[in-house]
Amino acid sequence: MKSTPESLPDDPILLKQMLLAAHGKVAQLQEQNALLLQRLFGRKSEQTSDPDSPQLPLLNEAETLLEVAPEAAAEEVEEEIVAPTKRRGKRKPLPAELPRVEVVHELPEHELTCACGCRKQAIGEETSEQLEIIPMQVRVIRHIRKTYTCKACEAAPVTADKPTQLIEKAWPAPACWPCC
Repeated sequence: MKSTPESLPDDPILLKQMLLAAHGKVAQLQEQNALLLQRLFGRKSEQTSDPDSPQLPLLNEAETLLEVAPEAAAEEVEEEIVAPTKRRGKRKPLPAELPRVEVVHELPEHELTCACGCRKQAIGEETSEQLEIIPMQVRVIRHIRKTYTCKACEAAPVTADKPTQLIEKAWPAPACWPCC
């Protein structure tokens, strides 16, 4: 609504009322503008402080169910807490009922003597298993690699060499491969 001086009333009281209404409208528009700028450029959060928001009943569905039957829900929650353990990257062991043949790999004699002159002592071992299939016979070969260290000079531990395999970390022994 555009006002021209000719369209305005001559009554001063009416003019004052129109001026107050215009000032009220300007204040309302400024407040609305500030609110919209705050929503557009201000801090954002997915939480709402408005209790009358229509989103609250949708998001609090689980809480309202707990309020209705807290005892029954508590029993269900206890059952659901058990989480499965993740076993990523681990292979199932070979069956225990298969016969095992242990092959112990020792360090050569010249490597058992440390640079300081002391004899190295065994501190542990690494175990790996291979599946070997002989016609009409299946057995597991356990490779035990001894680890030695010198307790006098505390040098780095040394482990016996592992036998070579066609495919590293494979279960089948070289006798099982048809190409060899």
